[in-house]
Amino acid sequence: MTRATVYEAPRSAPRSAGETVVTTTCGHNCGGRCVVNAHVADGRIVKISTDTRPWNPDHPPLPACARGVAQIERIYHPDRLLHPLRRIGPRGSGQFERISWDDALDQAAGELRRVRATYGNAAILDASRSGSLSMLHGRAAAQRFLNMFGGCTVLWSNMSAEAEIFSVRTTFGPRTPYKSAGREPTDYANSKLILMWGWSPGDGTFGTSTMPYLKWAKRQGTHIICIDPRRTETSRQLADEHIFIRPSTDTAALLAMAYVAVTEGLHDQDFCDRYVLGFDDAHLPPGAPAGASWRAYLLGEADGVPKTPEWAEPITGIPAATLRRLAITFATTKPAALHAGYAPGRTAYGEQFHRAAYALAAITGNIGIPGGNSGVSNGATGRAGIKSLPTGRNPIAARVASPLLADLLARGTAGGYPADIKLIYTAGGDLFNQCPNVTKTAGALDGVEFLIAQDHFLTPTARYADLVLPATTFLERNDVHTPWSGAGHYGIFMRQALAPMGECRNDIDIFAGLARRLGIAGYNDKTEQDWLRELTADAVDDFAAFTNQGVARFPPPEHAVAFAREIRDPETCKFSTPSGRIEIYATTLAENPDPCGLGAIPPIPTWIDSETPAAYPLRLCTPKSRARTHSIHGNQPRFARIDPDTIWLHPTDAAVRGITNGQHVRVFNAHGATTLPAEITDRIAPGVVAIKEGAWFTPDATGTDTNGCANVLATDRAAPCGATTYNTNNVQVVPTTQRPVPTSLGGG
Repeated sequence: MTRATVYEAPRSAPRSAGETVVTTTCGHNCGGRCVVNAHVADGRIVKISTDTRPWNPDHPPLPACARGVAQIERIYHPDRLLHPLRRIGPRGSGQFERISWDDALDQAAGELRRVRATYGNAAILDASRSGSLSMLHGRAAAQRFLNMFGGCTVLWSNMSAEAEIFSVRTTFGPRTPYKSAGREPTDYANSKLILMWGWSPGDGTFGTSTMPYLKWAKRQGTHIICIDPRRTETSRQLADEHIFIRPSTDTAALLAMAYVAVTEGLHDQDFCDRYVLGFDDAHLPPGAPAGASWRAYLLGEADGVPKTPEWAEPITGIPAATLRRLAITFATTKPAALHAGYAPGRTAYGEQFHRAAYALAAITGNIGIPGGNSGVSNGATGRAGIKSLPTGRNPIAARVASPLLADLLARGTAGGYPADIKLIYTAGGDLFNQCPNVTKTAGALDGVEFLIAQDHFLTPTARYADLVLPATTFLERNDVHTPWSGAGHYGIFMRQALAPMGECRNDIDIFAGLARRLGIAGYNDKTEQDWLRELTADAVDDFAAFTNQGVARFPPPEHAVAFAREIRDPETCKFSTPSGRIEIYATTLAENPDPCGLGAIPPIPTWIDSETPAAYPLRLCTPKSRARTHSIHGNQPRFARIDPDTIWLHPTDAAVRGITNGQHVRVFNAHGATTLPAEITDRIAPGVVAIKEGAWFTPDATGTDTNGCANVLATDRAAPCGATTYNTNNVQVVPTTQRPVPTSLGGG
């Protein structure tokens, strides 16, 4: 019997006659979708509360983290953008003057029209992103407008998860949504063993109920092992064992584990025979060369190098005995689940990590069964039918991988890119801070003739804008959102709590004003409520109940684990790969080794080394901060105290450099430098340092960042699949006695 949708209002009653309580959720890109209840009195939010129901695995509550509660500080921040601004000083100086909305929209429309007429639509870059994230307002509104204007150059790759997206489509088939290729948190307790590989939902929220379900699984007896360069918050709370690994070497460790499973006869040959393409030579596709199988590669038959634990030890820093024990434990514990996080895929050859993880899950027979997992970190469902604002088609075939933004701006057509960028439009995007090689990006703006930033604050990106347009936050408008990590089946109606502050306008209304000036018909032909009713129609059967109650709980899927149907009935329900099987040997890559034009990718998961420059011997990883969602909240110093910005150094590395705990240090490489306090800790592997991503770029007069912005140290390169390479970077760290004075705080 199919369960009906349940509507609920997880909020307390008003505390007084003059108070109302409004349910919404953070419109940010943290992966969670929590209940944020705004208590409003006299037109002002006086308190934020959340879902306080007790834990119930059959119907989990949706409590907010500290970031949700911190929204009250954010919305009333003294640096909140309240009026349109025009730049009057040098770019990056933070010098602006207040102008009217008519003047701002007239100028924006005029510049868009001029650049299109002079250079063509490809000279316009959409740099919008996920700083304001929901179904109606935010990035989709920008995409819809720019597509209706004639198109633009786009940054196509997902900055968080492109390596996983590519690998899911390559291994399991192009019709497989990557957010639906893992398993539901409700299944965690069915695992006897969970390997959490580079995945820390305790630091970066990865679904509101993910951590509670992991804790529940642990209470039911699930053994949890974390593999990570850092002992993360997740590892601290959950791990029975933590295994340190050097960043960017995860593929080598997975290959060594697969080697042990194969040579010890612990792999599931029957599963491979029935469901897998390319594990051994007997199951290669027609036309594949002899010896091209993954098994042959693991055993060294292809290159003369067996992928033994002894081979992997000097690469990964994991002792061979530990790798062998881990491999045997994973292969013999049934069922076992491998959850491969995004972080090891944000490396120079990140697609190899994810493909190797999926291959290891396959050869051990753990895919498509309760308690097992495909190796994918996301859930097994998606948005339950809730849609985003339709964006239409971009008429311009000008696409650039997101990590290459700095190089695109610096070299344009001379560097082989599709256009010289003359105008940038960014709505809810802080890419100058979040893309790699920040200093290069800031220095490459001479050729950009106009930059429009639509945001809530004068972010590091908006600080370089010619025109700044103040947008509403999620608390000042109506919208709908769903959990993107698949951790639960529900939608939240984001009821407006406040009238827009100052002169702030909704994203879709700003673009509607531009559309009218540019003669674009049909951009916004519905009311806000009509849009939301239409976008939720396939999932919500009682729109009035949804808007009044706040939360719609949808029925769970038939199977909590992805690919259960394909494994249960392979004859009638095949994978969407060309072969209909799990492709360890990717037929699409055999036919076209360079599908993204960014470098060749082998058809089987392969170890490809990245050099460590002698001048910069420390490997840098850039984890999430519990005090930010990427760069959001980066200008809230009181909130930052819950997870201060420091650089983690192992005691050995600190000692040889004469660095003491709390001392200010300079971190640098060929791309740039930043300063921040040192945190000496054995929670990080030797030879590795960690700086939490998202701190706002705040340069001094010499160009050195003074605020711990990790991306000043990141190379603007893309993995062959288009993924970011934040965790394949090397630095040096030295003590410094001077704390440079920033030239501009950029509203922070």
